[in-house]
Amino acid sequence: MLKKSFALLVLVVLAVPALAGGPGSAPVDKRVGNALIDAVGRTFHDLAVSGTGGVDLVNTAVEGFMADARKAREAGQIDGVFFARYSRILAIIKIAVAPDPQGILVPMFDDELRRFVREVLGDEYKGSGPAAIGQVANAIADELINLRLYLDDIETKEKLRKDWDEKLSGQAKKEG
Repeated sequence: MLKKSFALLVLVVLAVPALAGGPGSAPVDKRVGNALIDAVGRTFHDLAVSGTGGVDLVNTAVEGFMADARKAREAGQIDGVFFARYSRILAIIKIAVAPDPQGILVPMFDDELRRFVREVLGDEYKGSGPAAIGQVANAIADELINLRLYLDDIETKEKLRKDWDEKLSGQAKKEG
């Protein structure tokens, strides 16, 4: 039974790349991805330095970033991974600044912020006050950097994945 389970696992591992279209199936224009990242960073840096902002200004900026990301995705300039992670950053920004005077949405917002902070920083979310705001801002900055690294390492990742898939295929042929 153990051999059959192992054989099935090997078959699944070998089939996944073929079914998924293989690594690198979607081209990415790094300049476009970097411009999207830079726009978020530059805008919020300018707001912090100038001391201006407000919910309306932040929401307008985030909506513009999302429109640009959708256009880039539709044009095939960014891939699904980049789009999903970038969209998540924008959603976190909206959640972080969303007014909720009656506290109706606080549990849901806190759950998402807690998950984001834990996944990006590995820390437990502080929950409220300046420390929590700083944590979320730090996690957003880290995730923007992670997106930059993702763009910088696409070719390396594709090569490693191809090598890994070939290695596993070779091992399966030897064992089969």
